[in-house]
Amino acid sequence: MTDLAVATPMTLEIGDKAEYPLISGSTGKVFEGCGIGLIAANGYARSLVAGDVFLGHCFRDVDNTDSVSGAKNVVVRTGKYRAKVTLASIALTDVGKTVYMSDDGTYTLTEGSNSAVGKVHRYVTTNTCIVEFEALLA
Repeated sequence: MTDLAVATPMTLEIGDKAEYPLISGSTGKVFEGCGIGLIAANGYARSLVAGDVFLGHCFRDVDNTDSVSGAKNVVVRTGKYRAKVTLASIALTDVGKTVYMSDDGTYTLTEGSNSAVGKVHRYVTTNTCIVEFEALLA
């Protein structure tokens, strides 16, 4: 085991945003508010597809469809945060249940091959709830 012999400052990433290299092609065009997923096979971010690791939600539109993969980054909200979403058939009794995404804008309580993104924090009204999201939730 090697011990440090000199000061080695760390570069910290502080805050609620992170940047990831964006894939090119049809899933390389992302819009503000859409879910962003990590492609396990190559490490690029894309508009979330069921089964992706959830990286967070996109801060602003980015179009990388005509560039090479990684030419542009997508900025996402990361960590834990809460937001109001549309979730069909949500009920008062669903508080605490795991929320999944089947694509970049569709929320569900059905696991299947979908991506886990957080938990129902609060019921608001028919088809609307507050979700506590957790980026990089595997």
